[in-house]
Amino acid sequence: MFLNQANKGLNDWWRYVIGIAIVIIAYFLGQIPLFFVAFFKLASNAEFGGEAFENFTKNMDFESIGISKNIGFTLLILMFAISLLGLWFVIRNIHNRKMLGLITPNNSINVKKILFGFGLWMALNLVIELISYWINPAAYTFRWAGVDFVVLFLIALFLLPIQTSFEELFFRGYIMQGVALIFRYKWVPILVSSVLFGLIHGMNPEIEQYGFVPMQSYYIAAGLFLAIITVLDDGLELALGVHAATNFFGATLLTYQGSVIQTDTLFATNEIDPWMMLFGFLIAAAVFIYICGQKYQWQGMQNLIHSDDFATNSDNNEF
Repeated sequence: MFLNQANKGLNDWWRYVIGIAIVIIAYFLGQIPLFFVAFFKLASNAEFGGEAFENFTKNMDFESIGISKNIGFTLLILMFAISLLGLWFVIRNIHNRKMLGLITPNNSINVKKILFGFGLWMALNLVIELISYWINPAAYTFRWAGVDFVVLFLIALFLLPIQTSFEELFFRGYIMQGVALIFRYKWVPILVSSVLFGLIHGMNPEIEQYGFVPMQSYYIAAGLFLAIITVLDDGLELALGVHAATNFFGATLLTYQGSVIQTDTLFATNEIDPWMMLFGFLIAAAVFIYICGQKYQWQGMQNLIHSDDFATNSDNNEF
């Protein structure tokens, strides 16, 4: 079972304390190139002052300090590449486990599931957005950035999965499996990992733009959805595809004022109702769960309540 994969390694409580600390340090180390470039730009251009940098840290608008959006986007992804390396170090050297165990209890990753999750979630997002456009077409603006968009598309296709994969491996893999060592009922690790997922996004500019309660409700709901499909499917593949699709959609197709991802998307909208966004998300999530439940013959919601059979496994092979 997916949730008991932590039993395949060393799982003392202090190892999780050290592991989380190392991942946090790696995350901040990954920010050094971004802030180095930002400080260099500010120092080399007299028209930028301290206020410009302060605004940049709030809205992550790279162009406001003279950095191209694509370079800034790549620097943001680099943070998560270093974080992913930190997580790999923790799993391999602190817990003496395989990284594969954060994704699946099987011997190999089901790539078809990742692609199916990506494709289905992209399709559902497009349907929701088309309905929104039909209701209020004036809120949408088409824009074409030419070569910059082509470069953005390639970055989003090949590099952005680094960011989404790290978040899935850390929250729905490392954290959820770790909590499952203490609380045997599945709903506890699902809830804990989802709340932490929401809180870590509390630094996003959307919180200030649209309010703490609606945006935190959205992030926690997203975490719950990703955790639920992970437990129902007994693996992380679908969640990896869904998360990648969500951020790919926001990076290449549609952005809005206050979004943490500020890129040259094909469309932009100036009107966002966070509660309606949450409602649309919940509808899409319900449809996704129904389709995947039928396709993969999930056993039902009782799987989210019953405890796992946590049998200790002595397989401590390294990845």
